[in-house]
Amino acid sequence: MGWLFMRSIAPRHTPREYLDAQFTHTSATMTRTVLRSAVVKMRTYYAALEILRPDQPREVVGIVGLIKYSKREREGYVFGYKDMSEDMGPCESECPVAILDLLTPTTNEYALDWRKRCRAFAEQQCSKLPLRTGDRITFPEAIRIVPNAASIASLTCANTRSRSSAPRPDGRGVYA
Repeated sequence: MGWLFMRSIAPRHTPREYLDAQFTHTSATMTRTVLRSAVVKMRTYYAALEILRPDQPREVVGIVGLIKYSKREREGYVFGYKDMSEDMGPCESECPVAILDLLTPTTNEYALDWRKRCRAFAEQQCSKLPLRTGDRITFPEAIRIVPNAASIASLTCANTRSRSSAPRPDGRGVYA
């Protein structure tokens, strides 16, 4: 499948609004509704799409859309996207956990692998959260920051807006 480009996303204001409207649809045999969506890094769209069919159980699947959006495109094609469902095994795996939590169970191997990669990415991102002023870091064992100084078992973050710093164990200022 290829990309679909267009000159305008009007009357929508953002790619997310446009794609939410594209995927939400009602017909005589099916109702599709975007329950939650997100655009990550302005290049990937993720959605939890609810599918209701008569005489079939409710299904919520993951949708991934690659996005190209530029208001200054020379040829005038300001928006393009390429969509796929989770069972196609998309490479993009930065889907927010709030969307993953809405998906119904599946047996599709590609979808299961995609969900696993998305959750692994989310877990990895949690471990990279920045430190804030006042956060306390506790070490499994006491450490010695400089030779011949007292060992410490924890640190409290000083002003994180400036360079990295740590309080001196002897109480005489901070290491910078």
